Amino acid sequence: NSTACLAIPLVFQCGMRISEVVALRWSDIDEEIANTIHVQRMESVQYSRNPDGTWNTASRVIIDRTKSDVGNRNVYLTTKARKILDTIFKTNIQHGYDNSGYIFMNERGRIKSSALDSRIRKYCNHIHISEKGMHKIRKTYISTLIDNENININYIREQVGHADERTTYNNYCFS
Repeated sequence: NSTACLAIPLVFQCGMRISEVVALRWSDIDEEIANTIHVQRMESVQYSRNPDGTWNTASRVIIDRTKSDVGNRNVYLTTKARKILDTIFKTNIQHGYDNSGYIFMNERGRIKSSALDSRIRKYCNHIHISEKGMHKIRKTYISTLIDNENININYIREQVGHADERTTYNNYCFS
């Protein structure tokens, strides 16, 4: 009853941050700019202070901005990404979820980033590989683009929302 599992292959196809993926709306798919999705908001964790001075997660809310100073961006959707989104759309209809709002839904509403991260860790354990989080998928996506010598670093940087190519090279490029 959830499309959360489909967020995992979608991130392999477009490299968005987990906080951006869970904030995607169907209206973000830009029909005027072919095969793109407009990334313009993200999930933010709100904390509350306990009487003992420690902090805990109070809520997860959607804010109308992205993590970096780069701001809103249009991310290219591969053919596979479009097929994944089509599957999500049909699944949402099948389960009676409203396709005028958020893309990733379950019976309780919008899927939170913590649910996606715990799901991929569960899948890793299930197939007996070391646990990985959603951020590792983003790193894999970016490294794959960097390894392709035909893709300009500025294009990669813009796609993933980095203000500076040094961030892309220093933190996301690995063997």
